[in-house]
Amino acid sequence: MTAPKRTRGGLVVVTDLPTLDGLPDVAQHTAHDYLAGEEGTDAEGLTVINLCRSYQYLSRGYYVSLLADARRQRVVPTLETIQAITDPYVYFRALQEAGLDTIDYRIVRGGHRLLPRLIIPEQDLAMRDDADRPLAQSQAEGAGLRYEDVTQVYREITSVLGRTPEPQFRRVCAAIYRAYPIPLLKIRLYENPEEGTWQVGQLYPIPVDRLDPSELDLLRAELGKDRLRREPPESNTERPYRIACLFDDRDPHAPSDEGTLDRFERAAAKHNALFEVVGKEDLGTLAEYDALFIRTVTAIDHYSFTFARTAESLGIPVIDDPRSIIRCTNKVFLHELFQKQGIPTPRTVIISRKTPMADIAPLGFPLILKIPDGTFSDAVKKANGLEEFDEIRQEMFRRSPLLIVQEFTPTPFDWRIGVLDGRLLFAAKYHMVKDHWQIVGRWKTGRTRFGRVEAVPIDAAPTAVTALAVEAADLIGDGLYGVDIKESPNGPLVIEVNDNPNLVETDEDAVERDRLYEAVILTLLRRIKAPQGPPTT
Repeated sequence: MTAPKRTRGGLVVVTDLPTLDGLPDVAQHTAHDYLAGEEGTDAEGLTVINLCRSYQYLSRGYYVSLLADARRQRVVPTLETIQAITDPYVYFRALQEAGLDTIDYRIVRGGHRLLPRLIIPEQDLAMRDDADRPLAQSQAEGAGLRYEDVTQVYREITSVLGRTPEPQFRRVCAAIYRAYPIPLLKIRLYENPEEGTWQVGQLYPIPVDRLDPSELDLLRAELGKDRLRREPPESNTERPYRIACLFDDRDPHAPSDEGTLDRFERAAAKHNALFEVVGKEDLGTLAEYDALFIRTVTAIDHYSFTFARTAESLGIPVIDDPRSIIRCTNKVFLHELFQKQGIPTPRTVIISRKTPMADIAPLGFPLILKIPDGTFSDAVKKANGLEEFDEIRQEMFRRSPLLIVQEFTPTPFDWRIGVLDGRLLFAAKYHMVKDHWQIVGRWKTGRTRFGRVEAVPIDAAPTAVTALAVEAADLIGDGLYGVDIKESPNGPLVIEVNDNPNLVETDEDAVERDRLYEAVILTLLRRIKAPQGPPTT
């Protein structure tokens, strides 16, 4: 492979194409080379323009933005932008707050057929059933699923890094790009003849090979400008503050139980705040609250993430915040981040189907295999030999294009260190299940056993362990994290940082007791009272 040319101003373009002709003095890399960490791709401070065909969850384009974040690079688009634009409610609200005229976003909430799949550009847009279908709108309040086609005239324009060849729509493109920086975006504008204006109706990314010659010329020109290399510029009341707690008592994996929530409620009352449990169906009431505390399972494709993102768009403090969820729920991100920042971990290799066994062999057997976005112990398997490794690997590759392979580091327990807002919250030992290598044992018979949780005073935990936990958590953010650490002969090793860690009465709180609950409540109250900036997109 020829060495990439040096980057002017630290700008890198990543595409699915072998090369993009006629670019200015800009380094180009394929997504494969970027993900593999080829020379010139992993330096901190780079600006990465991600022009991959798809940003769909766990696609190559998704991983490019994920790893750019882990490498401390500025990336367009960010994962927060990718996630935000998939939700019409969120992006229409943000566009309206940015002063743009849009169609009534309530129109687009009534049925899935109203908008195309926004974030997944396909090879031929004409192949999509809804590509040229006009929007539909409900004709009356509460009309259910009865829709009629919108008859307004529309036209589509292309935004290239916030610019367009059409002078009439330059302000619109620039404003949309400021709200949602996506490199190549198709924008559908609907005419409002009464006002003589155009309303934003649809947004969806497009691949670079869909650009016409004039748009390609514009892309080349914009990539040569310095603006892409610059960093973006970064009520008192007497009533009780209301803290919403998202919880589902039917969820067997919920990180807290009802008894624990009672403890939070008492801690809130002590500080003149209301702690109110809400469920999946209460998303529309979120604006009535001053903060959101999530106590359900979190995942990118789970409703808890929609709650977190909506709270952030409303300017409401939220634990866990969307960025923490995105970062903690992908182990590829954590590996890349820890490697770049010098955080000690077990020896690890990220593999694809093409990774030769010679790259894995130095780890020796047994090996641990993990699915990057897997949750709970069933997404983590141990292979004692090559045959078992191949069997597990093939099964996991059906679920993910990348896997994590780690050396086996047996210990009688893992340290779970709770960190909140950069401070130690609790310390506990998570003991392995008897005669098993994990803290949760699941057998083919359906039997499940859990290891013992032993809370210990924070001061009694090894200083090297607690200091490493705070250091690792600080790389993720200022939220609530559970850092899993193993003690090895060579020192403590971080296994992962979890958002949304377990806080269960008589387990994690057995030593800290009320201090734990009050720390969470006081953190939320401080954030309520502090000025809230706009959501990060």
